[in-house]
Amino acid sequence: MNFGTTFALIKLRRMLVGMKSFLWVAIIFLLSGCSNTHSEIRSSYDPYKAPSEELAVGKKSIVLATGDVSGVYYPLGTGLMTILEEYNKAAFGTRVTNASIQNAKLVSSNEVELGISMADVLYSDELSQKHLNVLTNLYRNYMQIVTSDPSIESLSDLKGKRVSLGAEGSGTRFTAERLLDAAGLSQETMDISYLSFTQSAAGMNNGTIDVAFLSSGLPNPVIEQLLEEENLTLVKVDEETSKRLNQQYEGYEWQEIPSYTYEGITEPTPTVTVQNVLYANEELSNELAYHILKGIYEHLDEWAVYHPAVANMTVEEAATNIAIPLHPGAKQYINEVGGK
Repeated sequence: MNFGTTFALIKLRRMLVGMKSFLWVAIIFLLSGCSNTHSEIRSSYDPYKAPSEELAVGKKSIVLATGDVSGVYYPLGTGLMTILEEYNKAAFGTRVTNASIQNAKLVSSNEVELGISMADVLYSDELSQKHLNVLTNLYRNYMQIVTSDPSIESLSDLKGKRVSLGAEGSGTRFTAERLLDAAGLSQETMDISYLSFTQSAAGMNNGTIDVAFLSSGLPNPVIEQLLEEENLTLVKVDEETSKRLNQQYEGYEWQEIPSYTYEGITEPTPTVTVQNVLYANEELSNELAYHILKGIYEHLDEWAVYHPAVANMTVEEAATNIAIPLHPGAKQYINEVGGK
């Protein structure tokens, strides 16, 4: 079964289990207090549910730092914690954040145990977060540059436009600024704002911004919803800009957003992508790290219902091209099942 077929089937499954993107985003947005800066911990732990495995974590929840409620990290984080709770006698929860940069800082300081970040952020010398161990590679983020202005086709067309580069503390902003620099574009030539996915969607709807950068797995729930209300296009990233980006920094790839990703966008869109990584504070026990990996790879089909971005993850790619230490518990699981 090819990726396109898998992608379509998973999207159908999501609809059948009542996870239509608009309703899901609206409900979660209301529950979050309508603020992307609000941090909250959620857990569906049921102490009366019979577990398949027992993990010694006491009464403390193991918390995963995710991202904006309308992005991809949040549903995947919530889904993963739900799955881990279902199959293990342990309490797992999520924390709403501004995503990659904030997540790395939270895990580095051991304010939370787990985080998801883009690899360019996680491995950056500029940030140099300490005490982090990789659990597994996840999926690749695609830089999706969305606009309602048909005159904007490439990065060079952004001059003089109102552009959201992503929220403070987000990987979207981190990568977007690198990308503009590689394209030879000064931010001074644009009207720049730093908005979350939710805020960018509002800005596109009310006409206060022309362009929004959104780095995420495919599909992005915000773009799906916007396309139901607006005529949008995706801005192309040319190969030369991608090459210059990789000359300055490692880990980026020039790939295409497939034409079947979004209704109404009928052509593939070239852009840059970067790996996402699940990681832990180095103090996380080997037993917990092992069972987190076990929960992921033995229940990957269940996790993909929350978002299809993880559908093609493999143990063989779990620890390739990592730049910080692999957690010993994760290494044990990967070795046992024959991963690299």
